[in-house]
Amino acid sequence: MRRSSWSRCSLLGRCAGRCSTKKWSRAGVCSFSRRRTYSHTRSCLLKLARTTKQSIKPSFLGSAWLSKCKYRSYTSMATRLSSSSNSQANSRQAGELLAQIPEASLHFVPRSENGPADALAGIAASLAQFDQLPSEIPICERWVIPPPTEDGTEEEQTEKIEESFPISASQNEVQDWREPIANFLRHGTLPVDLRERVQIRRAAPKYVFIHDILYRRSYEGLLLRCLSKEEGLQVLKETHSGICGAHQAGPKLHLQTKRLGYYWPSMLRDAIEMARTCKQCQLHADYIHQAPEPLHPTVASWPFEAWGMDIIGPISPKPDSDRQYILAATDYFSKWAEAAAYREVKAATVVDFIRTQIIYRYGVPRYIMTDNGTPFKNKVMDRFCEKFRIQQRTSTAYNPAANGLAEAFNKTLCKILKKTIGANKRSWDEKLGEALWAYRTSFRTPTQSTPYSLVYGTEAVLPLEVQLPSLRIAMREGLTTEECAQLRLAELESLDEQRLEAQQRLECYQSRMTRAFNKKVRLRSFQKGDLVLAVRRPMLFTSKIGGKFAPKWEGPYVVQEAYTNGAYKLVTANGSELPITNGKFLKRFFP
Repeated sequence: MRRSSWSRCSLLGRCAGRCSTKKWSRAGVCSFSRRRTYSHTRSCLLKLARTTKQSIKPSFLGSAWLSKCKYRSYTSMATRLSSSSNSQANSRQAGELLAQIPEASLHFVPRSENGPADALAGIAASLAQFDQLPSEIPICERWVIPPPTEDGTEEEQTEKIEESFPISASQNEVQDWREPIANFLRHGTLPVDLRERVQIRRAAPKYVFIHDILYRRSYEGLLLRCLSKEEGLQVLKETHSGICGAHQAGPKLHLQTKRLGYYWPSMLRDAIEMARTCKQCQLHADYIHQAPEPLHPTVASWPFEAWGMDIIGPISPKPDSDRQYILAATDYFSKWAEAAAYREVKAATVVDFIRTQIIYRYGVPRYIMTDNGTPFKNKVMDRFCEKFRIQQRTSTAYNPAANGLAEAFNKTLCKILKKTIGANKRSWDEKLGEALWAYRTSFRTPTQSTPYSLVYGTEAVLPLEVQLPSLRIAMREGLTTEECAQLRLAELESLDEQRLEAQQRLECYQSRMTRAFNKKVRLRSFQKGDLVLAVRRPMLFTSKIGGKFAPKWEGPYVVQEAYTNGAYKLVTANGSELPITNGKFLKRFFP
């Protein structure tokens, strides 16, 4: 409100009434000219008195200028009004009105704390005609809620209130955005709100009426037909998925609709929402290659504490022994590996391998990481792990990165076998021990050591060092048995320190890998009850993978439970459960 408005119009206050249990309020409004005389004050107070009833105790709130008057109490105000009336009728009327208000209070508050009266004063100032005589605004009064009665329950009073103030359907309808602009262009009328007036005046030059149809001038010089919200949604639906609809993305759909010659204020937002909620667009969308969760590396603090197991095969061609599978296990700390070839891998085979190749050689591990294959996830394996107090951790389906160490060893072992078997491809099982020996004595980047040295405390003597003696071999040739024993004891004493250094290097390596991985992460998490789509994968979902035009996603499914590290349990619409799925195979579904 401009400063000049306050000099021409002001507001005295309001009357607020209270009953015994609930509070009801009504207000009276009147305006004043620049002359703040006693007659104007008396007239306003009389009008405020008419708005009250006998059962209400009013409170008169006045701004700072009212404090200049000599009304220091309600009693003095009532006495002054009754005795100073210029006519006998007016005096009698004032006495009768003020007699109906036996008790009242008069408060002087600053303008900043007199919000309702200040707002009404602003309305009166905006309606004042500066070039005419000061006009008086009539008092508009209305009970927000009918006065409560002592008889009847709260439900009956609520029914009476609903009957007194029925809500019509037109009150819930949203006003068409074109109506204020059309009224201004046709009749020159503007809304009451000052901000809306300014907005319409600024936007009006962009619009024009042609044959009683509103058009908007675009920046390209085209005339765009203005549509309502409902008409715009119909146009978007037809443009997106109707005849000749290309199922374009939101921004392109917006440009396409604009090129067709249509406009409404929220067309870009509506176009994006239309494309995002299209079911066909969601089912045929591209795969999401960005990781949804930060990297969670597996940390082992001591050798043979944690092992990762996996199965390689079936391997073709089969060797003469008909062994076509390799069961491998890798230590997470030292990177030491064990592997054996089998004709078939069952639950009993896995249990026997863990007992003979791991427990009898290196002790009982703390936990074993496997996938969800049948040889690993069964009752025999559960009873075996329960007997030796071993924790079995399984990765999610189609997520080999969860057991990354075992997968990395499988790849390295296959590369060594391919390069060492030569022309006879069926002899790979005979070269398995040689490949394991080469892996164990090779330098590992994460630990900056060989697996053999972290297990035994010294480097293995290779055949090359026997043929061409190295300095280490040459120095040991002249040592006695006692000196060799002392040297071996010194190596064993330094083994713990060597393992601690290897652990620090391993943690630094994992930290670098985590930072590099997390740079490409786009967080995508789900909560219980969310609707999601899952990537179509064989052996996981009941429906068959179709041809070239089959959708890439399937669903929607409901998230039944959310685990840590980005794993989720899904259920279908009929309640059937799916295997635990990693979050990178899921995306949110928008119905």
